Amino acid sequence: MIHRQRDIVDRYIAQVGLAKAGSDLGVAALLYTYRCTIACWHCCFGCTTNRPDVHMGTDRAVAHLAALHETGRVIHIAGGEAMIYWDDLRRVLEKAAARGCQPHFIETNASFATSDAVVRDRFRVLRDCGVVGILTSADPYHQAFVPPENVIRVRRLAAEWFGPQNLWMTGVSDEEIRGYAATIRDETRLAEYVRAHPPVLVGNAHRELRRYLPEHPLDALPGDPGWRDPNPGPGCAVVFDRERIWELHIDPYDNIQTNCGVVLGSAARTSPLELLRRGPGTANEIVALLCREGPVGLAHLARARHGYAIPERACTKCDLCYQVRNFLRPHYPEILGPAEVYAV
Repeated sequence: MIHRQRDIVDRYIAQVGLAKAGSDLGVAALLYTYRCTIACWHCCFGCTTNRPDVHMGTDRAVAHLAALHETGRVIHIAGGEAMIYWDDLRRVLEKAAARGCQPHFIETNASFATSDAVVRDRFRVLRDCGVVGILTSADPYHQAFVPPENVIRVRRLAAEWFGPQNLWMTGVSDEEIRGYAATIRDETRLAEYVRAHPPVLVGNAHRELRRYLPEHPLDALPGDPGWRDPNPGPGCAVVFDRERIWELHIDPYDNIQTNCGVVLGSAARTSPLELLRRGPGTANEIVALLCREGPVGLAHLARARHGYAIPERACTKCDLCYQVRNFLRPHYPEILGPAEVYAV
């Protein structure tokens, strides 16, 4: 099953390149750690430098990679910043390659890329282990912490080692990347950038960027840019629909998620493929309610059961949902977690 699905995905990546394959087939990720070398303001996973020093063990990571390949998606390792634990990550890749379940790509913020020699050494390991590409990010939030030359270096060398079709990254110029850091230091420019590129208001983004976006009455809340498909009506079924879920994650605690901070199940007890077949929207009562009635319905549940004071306005559906989930988390810790997504 693993190898049949992987062969299909591999052939499609070879035909169209990594980014288009991921967009067309959907992606599934091993969130190797919530710990990061940086603390981007837009990170919906809540990753920062002060998160617990926790990452996935080698055998468990390999088993989860194999299970993710069964879904027929493009598979990657992300975080946090998985490169923090390079020696352990290398062992995962080597064991996964021996089993034929290595990821298709690695996601990195490029903080490791301090020289051409370092990048080449790591890319050699990735390629030798059967990894076919790299995803790296460039924007004001990342470049507030990561020198732009690191990202430019990764882009240049990834095209050399994996081919430009297997580099998943913005197409902006080097000069624009070099100018990103100045944006986040200028309040006016930052506000303009946030409004032009509204983030999903969960985790760090909710804490740091919400103030730059307008609020709306609860009966007129806009959706969020993280949704790939239109989602008319109050519910959020598109986020949990088995056919339309674009990204599925397994984190270091074995949580299976598609919406940051809403746990669908445990990978220690059920496989991602089984969860998809069963229908993620039936995972638990919180998810089922979100599918039917959305964040406003969740807010009414929180008020009826636990005395939540419903706000009159919010920026987006995800903004309201995250506010309500923060309130409800002590009452539903197995569903609303892990702590990293909600921690300050």
